[in-house]
Amino acid sequence: MFKSFQRQIALWFLGLSSLVYLACTCVGALFIFASQSHSMDEELRVVASQIGHAIDVSGENPTFRDWLRVVETEPARSLITMQLFDPDGKLLEHYGPVGIPKLLKDTTEFTENGQQMRIRQGPLLHKGLPVGYLQLELPTRKRTEVTTEFLITMSIMAPFVILGFAQIGKSVSTMAVKPIEQLVATLQRFVADAGHELNTPASIIQARAQSLERKLKKEGNKYEEDLQIISKSAERMGYIVKDLMLLAELDSKTQYKSESATDFKSVVESAIAEFGERFEDKDVLLQSEIIESANVGASQDTLRGIISNLLENALKYTQPNGLVTINCLHSTPTNEVRLIVKDTGIGIPADCLPYIFDRFYRVDQSRDRTSGGSGLGLAIVKALVETAAGHVLVESVPSEGTQFTVILPTAKVPVGTTNS
Repeated sequence: MFKSFQRQIALWFLGLSSLVYLACTCVGALFIFASQSHSMDEELRVVASQIGHAIDVSGENPTFRDWLRVVETEPARSLITMQLFDPDGKLLEHYGPVGIPKLLKDTTEFTENGQQMRIRQGPLLHKGLPVGYLQLELPTRKRTEVTTEFLITMSIMAPFVILGFAQIGKSVSTMAVKPIEQLVATLQRFVADAGHELNTPASIIQARAQSLERKLKKEGNKYEEDLQIISKSAERMGYIVKDLMLLAELDSKTQYKSESATDFKSVVESAIAEFGERFEDKDVLLQSEIIESANVGASQDTLRGIISNLLENALKYTQPNGLVTINCLHSTPTNEVRLIVKDTGIGIPADCLPYIFDRFYRVDQSRDRTSGGSGLGLAIVKALVETAAGHVLVESVPSEGTQFTVILPTAKVPVGTTNS
């Protein structure tokens, strides 16, 4: 149980940490992208502010002047495409790499023929009147390379970071589970110790009450009914103590330990014979339909506890003239055995089904308190099934009946090997 809980904490920590790492990578990439875009805009702005002396706007159309001087004194601008357009958007001249030969207004980036450019453009004025446009274009290749390099670096680092998160998650989950383990261990010891301490006085009370009841019967004493109540209460207390001790023992088992194989068929048949008289006394028919032989890696006591508690539950909630069927089916392809106990009893409401395996949970408080059971039978079934590496399912329709299905893996031992 704790290993599973610890694993869940570690996985949650790893998953959330990985999401944080992924989010940081995305935010980092966006930041680099935005930073590079801002740098490009700033570079275009500086060039635009400094190139005015190289443009002649006094003629009919704007033109670059002192062409040779510009080339020689501004070599860094060779990465930037400089274009002059007339007022109608016709390209007049360009300097630098070949860019996108069209005037692009109201846009900062444009892609054409696979070439993406960062753009800055503005009007050229002469005596307050527009005589053309200056457009500067800078390839976004460097921004793409820097952003891609960052993403590749983060991707390469990801396995190492995730491995580190996994180790940290394991350590954190271990520290988180340790106090819970200590608390549960304390509670388990308390239940076990309390069970042992209560078992002796409960047995003495029951024995003395039965002895006194026999003596008073001979004398016809009027307190016989009170003694019967005491005796039944002591007996019920003994059942509760016994079941609590069993659950405490099962809780202490942290993992499934395979045992030598037990023939499930023989245990089922033995339980049917054992419960037969009790079912007859209540006028409830107990019958088996298919009982197939199958070896299960659990002890006879474990299997007997599963079957007995399921039959006890079926007997308790099935009215006279009802029917309880028990089947044992062996599936070779899936290497599992299914025990199916179905009754025609009062059924269980759908909203109660998720809780019926909880300890002391009672669907009908008034009925169960007087039924003599401990309220732990189905909890014991679930715990026993889990110790055998299986699981239990339940289906029920109120007023029609309930079906419990126990699924256990078959033993990985030669057929015929049994454990007594």
